[in-house]
Amino acid sequence: MITDLDETIKQLLLKKGKLDPAEVDISFETPDREWAGSISKPTVNIYLYDIRENHHLRTVEWQVEKNANGLATRKKNPNRIDLSYLVTVWTNDIADEHRLLWHVLSTLFSHPDLPADMLAGELAGQKYPIMATTAQPDGLFKNPADFWGALDNQLKPSINYVVTLPLDIETTFTAPIVRTKVVDFKPPDTATERLIQVAGTVSQKGKADKVITKARVVAKEVGMTAETDSLGHYTFPRLPVGKHTFLVVAAGKKVWEGAIEVPSPKYDLEV
Repeated sequence: MITDLDETIKQLLLKKGKLDPAEVDISFETPDREWAGSISKPTVNIYLYDIRENHHLRTVEWQVEKNANGLATRKKNPNRIDLSYLVTVWTNDIADEHRLLWHVLSTLFSHPDLPADMLAGELAGQKYPIMATTAQPDGLFKNPADFWGALDNQLKPSINYVVTLPLDIETTFTAPIVRTKVVDFKPPDTATERLIQVAGTVSQKGKADKVITKARVVAKEVGMTAETDSLGHYTFPRLPVGKHTFLVVAAGKKVWEGAIEVPSPKYDLEV
């Protein structure tokens, strides 16, 4: 994934920044004194110096995907990881260096989300946008002199560039879809009230595999409405115990009405 990001940043500078690879090199090597002495033409160095989790984008929520076979899969949302790069420019002429550095800065600033047509390898087709921040004052790179001293090299003007990638650890759980959930609710000074979660599927009569999507299911007595999803599933988060009249409306017309006892073993509706 990191090598794919390196290639993406390189292509961003070459294609969106219109740098000519015959005139300007792009390097991801450590910019120490030995490396600096080996370059032969103007070079943009993009050095990865830090990797850590982005806590602001951390989420404890899970994605839930319902399957046609009556199962649901819960998948942990990916961690979001900040990769911090130090971007410098190396030329023999200081004026050329500053012009090229400003051009690189402008290119990176122009793309806070990395363009989809630039994404390489595993980055292509990611669900989350690949976000980037450029030259922000709260970056991690606090002591430039210490950094360059550790590399035994001269102090250079630099751009702090941070790209946020999703890290999917592929934690999933698959289980039967929960159709009934019971909650006992007791307001102060009143008797306990039992509320039931109701979930089922709406399909064509005698054709359980022919589900009806975007149908409205109405629980008439309590005035609640649910809509079927792409798999024909509907859910009422809470209904009181007892007999209810369900009404199914599809394409603007009533197609079914019947009595449903809550709780019941299942709440699938054939219309």
